[in-house]
Amino acid sequence: MKVSILLISAFGFLSIVSHAQQSWEIDRDKDGIIVYTKEEEGSAFKSFKAVMAVVASTDEIVEILKNADDYTKWYGYTKTSALLKQAGDAQYNYVETIFPWPYSNRDMVYRMSVNVSANGIVKILLKGIPDYVPEKQGIVRMKKAEGYILLQPIDGKTEVTYVFHSEPGDNIPPWLANNSIAELPFRTLSGLRKMLNE
Repeated sequence: MKVSILLISAFGFLSIVSHAQQSWEIDRDKDGIIVYTKEEEGSAFKSFKAVMAVVASTDEIVEILKNADDYTKWYGYTKTSALLKQAGDAQYNYVETIFPWPYSNRDMVYRMSVNVSANGIVKILLKGIPDYVPEKQGIVRMKKAEGYILLQPIDGKTEVTYVFHSEPGDNIPPWLANNSIAELPFRTLSGLRKMLNE
């Protein structure tokens, strides 16, 4: 009886895991970058996951990611960016994101922390902190923004996986945001690759 229960539990768990893995759908596959999207529970806005492989070390990539003052050079739709504070392995970055007319730009302060595992895998956690700085006139503060960038060394290359979900706030129609969600991570990884090649 216990064995049966354990087997049922195991199959149930595998079913849940399988469903979670299958929930990502390819939105774009171009120039060596694949962008997936999925519905996010409790939100009308989708999440994205973008993946690419680059000939670069994790240290080279982390160096670019830490240089928040230069995000406007490569990070998709970034109008202004700045490093506000460095605290140990974490830093606080201000980013203003460009939104198309008639919508106002969005901004957020992101807490970025770098975690390195024993096997060389690097996970950069990104957490939006809406009340870190006062809101600016004419710019809408995002309600929520959270995700991570995973760097995995594989066969002389580094696989970059960028996973993120945000709530843009104000009056952005979810259908509009969801229809164009793949563009930001695609431009971001394209820009990162270009920076690494320079």
